[in-house]
Amino acid sequence: RRDANRRRDGARERARARRHARTNARMARGLSRELAKEKAQKKQGKNASKGNKEDLTPAQRAERDAKTLREKTARKEAERAALAASGEAGAAAVKAEEAKKAAMRAKQRENKLAAANPLLAKKRG
Repeated sequence: RRDANRRRDGARERARARRHARTNARMARGLSRELAKEKAQKKQGKNASKGNKEDLTPAQRAERDAKTLREKTARKEAERAALAASGEAGAAAVKAEEAKKAAMRAKQRENKLAAANPLLAKKRG
């Protein structure tokens, strides 16, 4: 009887060892949680570089951007005026550029109309 019990206990022990080996192959719940935490921290570290680095309020940022845009516009106007004043060829280049921009605006208006009401755009075309 003792031998039978030993064999049975031995078989149980081997079966338990096989089951244990299978579960060890999978990731333990705590380990997967740890890995997920590390992954999330790494992701947050990447995103830390994005966003408002200057610590400006939205109003201050808007003012800064508007100032930059005004400066750029003034610079472009000065270049255009200098080109127009440089002679007949410069004035013709400025006029051609303005005509090109006007044509582009007209096309954008037409596309906007077509997007809003395709049937009207079809009748016009």
